[in-house]
Amino acid sequence: MGVRVAKKKKAQRIKAKAISGVSARIDVTPERASRNRFTSAGMARRLVPVIETLLRKEIITQAEYDALDYYRQQASMAERSPMPCVLDRSVGNGGDGPGAALLSAMLETGRIENDLGQLVDIARAVAVDDVTLAQWCIAKFGGRERYKLAADGQPTGEVLAIVPVGEQRNMALARLELRMAAGRIMRR
Repeated sequence: MGVRVAKKKKAQRIKAKAISGVSARIDVTPERASRNRFTSAGMARRLVPVIETLLRKEIITQAEYDALDYYRQQASMAERSPMPCVLDRSVGNGGDGPGAALLSAMLETGRIENDLGQLVDIARAVAVDDVTLAQWCIAKFGGRERYKLAADGQPTGEVLAIVPVGEQRNMALARLELRMAAGRIMRR
């Protein structure tokens, strides 16, 4: 009798799992998906960096992308914890303070940000924090609602998107500032 009960419980668990819609795929939250692009990475989703999208759309050149990607890699390494992992039993893990690679990345990130000057805000936001140019413009200059238009050209009252104030001018300025920032990183 115990075998029948176990089979019945297993069948109930399988049915409950099918009903609940649990899938093996890990997906991003709708809020995050509305702000960034994602691609499939097996069972998970991978964030497509904003600078990769800008390169694909030919807003920045390959050399500018390489410079911003270098800054992104150095900054992400510099933000890692200086504490060594307890599980790391490799030779040279002992000692106090950050390792050589982490220290080098911290110094390089500091040097790059010093060279960027006032352009550090847009470079860090776009290259490291994955903020789109439109989001950066809205944060800096403010945003306004863009309404959906009916066939006769009149607004329907339905909000289509939030766009930067002075969209054409401010977006062009943001693109120029980002390209100048990449130029300062390349000029080593």
